[in-house]
Amino acid sequence: MKTLILETPSIEKSINSANLFLGGSVTHDGEERILEFDNDFGTGTIKGIPLEGGLSFMQYDVCFNEDFKVTTNPNPLKPIYFMYCLKGNVHQRFQNSDFNVQEGKEDSQLAEFQTAILGGRKSISELVFSANENVKLCIIRIANAADSSESTMPTTLKQNMLELFSENEGRPIKYFGTYNLRIGEQLAQIEKINQKGIVKKLLIEGILNLTLAMEIQHLKKDLENEKNPTGSLSQYELKNIKEISRKIEKHPEIQYSIKSICLECGLSASKLQEGFKLLHNKTVSDFIRNERLNKAERLILTTDMNISEIVYTVGLSSRSYFSKIFKRRYKCSPKMYQDNKKALGATG
Repeated sequence: MKTLILETPSIEKSINSANLFLGGSVTHDGEERILEFDNDFGTGTIKGIPLEGGLSFMQYDVCFNEDFKVTTNPNPLKPIYFMYCLKGNVHQRFQNSDFNVQEGKEDSQLAEFQTAILGGRKSISELVFSANENVKLCIIRIANAADSSESTMPTTLKQNMLELFSENEGRPIKYFGTYNLRIGEQLAQIEKINQKGIVKKLLIEGILNLTLAMEIQHLKKDLENEKNPTGSLSQYELKNIKEISRKIEKHPEIQYSIKSICLECGLSASKLQEGFKLLHNKTVSDFIRNERLNKAERLILTTDMNISEIVYTVGLSSRSYFSKIFKRRYKCSPKMYQDNKKALGATG
């Protein structure tokens, strides 16, 4: 098994160390560093960006040709790591930790759609990526989150962290949560950012702060009721729901029905609704209606189609109904929205 050792809190130095070990090429966008490799080790991308107040973000999107280990030395900073697996599975353990003895096993698996919170003391953490498995792992790192007076973390979020982790003084934090699709959807927004430089950095920081709040809420919920927030849904069923969600996002104009979606997903109606509530906090019907509005807005902004044509194109048959739901969201009629777009175009 190959082992990459990262011994610095610096994102730039960590990416450079990974590049020296793996080979490949490093590019940068402002303070973000991006390592890409395609060689005997495997293929993939490792990204990292430092943010304010001891906050940083790394993402592994990799597939190694043999089992591959990454060890992280926290130095004296006692960081906390919030991890989420967007794809695949990864194994984690602390070196020489009591946790390994208490659990009766050497490592814990972080599965797809699962969240974990680790760290809290000077304990070297190991991540193991299995051979030939596509893994996309997001890691939010907070150095001295409880002690840093310079932290830009919102006060309420910082206080929540203090309350949750104060009892772990002197021993590492190791929490592996249950599945949470909404955290994954939140982190996926980072790859959709088109802005560059400082604007991109600020947008990422906002997404990460919201993600941390969701992680804390998820942990609290698990600790309070100690039952699976995903209910009866399996990981396979969650994947099916995610796939049908993507299809609806791409083609909201299709005349979906609960029955047709259930047949496509292989799920019961109750499990389908449960999954959409978990992933999108919406019923299936609300989600479809929302995506039709999203497509309608794009058509208004990017085409010369009239409102009646847009109504038909997004899969609706009633212009009055479309106007009603459009106005509920955008606080104006579709025609007014379109006229305002034209007026802005003329002045531009």
